[in-house]
Amino acid sequence: GAHRRMNTVFKFYYQAWLLLGLAASFALFSVWRMRDDGRVSGRRRVGGRGGNRAAMAARWIGGAAVVLLLAASFYYTAGAIAARGGEGYGGRTLDGLAFLRRSSPGEYAAIQWLREEAPGGRIVEAVGDDYSDYGRISAATGRATVLGWKGHELQWRGSSRAFAGREEDVAAIYAGGDPVEARRLLERYGVRYVYLGGRERESYGVSELAGYGDLLKTVFRQDGVIVYEVLD
Repeated sequence: GAHRRMNTVFKFYYQAWLLLGLAASFALFSVWRMRDDGRVSGRRRVGGRGGNRAAMAARWIGGAAVVLLLAASFYYTAGAIAARGGEGYGGRTLDGLAFLRRSSPGEYAAIQWLREEAPGGRIVEAVGDDYSDYGRISAATGRATVLGWKGHELQWRGSSRAFAGREEDVAAIYAGGDPVEARRLLERYGVRYVYLGGRERESYGVSELAGYGDLLKTVFRQDGVIVYEVLD
């Protein structure tokens, strides 16, 4: 619909900057070609001393504008490093999850375990809003989950038909309390690991999945984060 935004549409400003850069380069070249006597190379005289003054003024104004714009653009480099490279983002590192080591060490350790030690398999985690920390475990480990950011799924698929009911099914797995129904849903989506952390507790009001003793076994536990594996 008219309300939809796609990256290929609202990021046309990348191409606009390229065209602006080309046009600006030609404009600067034209200004600096003007000679002190008011002439432009290959053209007739623009007009005596008046042309001379106009040419000099254009040079000074154009030069000052270029210096100002260049100085302003250089600020971004320094400002971005200061804003994004500080301790608040985990220090100066290329590790995009370094901040989790401080803010949520259990979650960080669970991600590392799922990445490096756990055998392959799909996961299930809490479903929440787009542009939030929901879906982080799937995104950080590369493991498929039942449902991530549903707004993005709708945006790219054009319809919610492919994932209709999945959000409710995830809620039933965590908060339903029925092991038979939970097993049916886990098998339906081919889930091997059930992640339980702060978002799951907040969203579904559960502290542990103790009622699923014949369905799940604990394979990871640290600092309040639990990863269960589905029993065959």
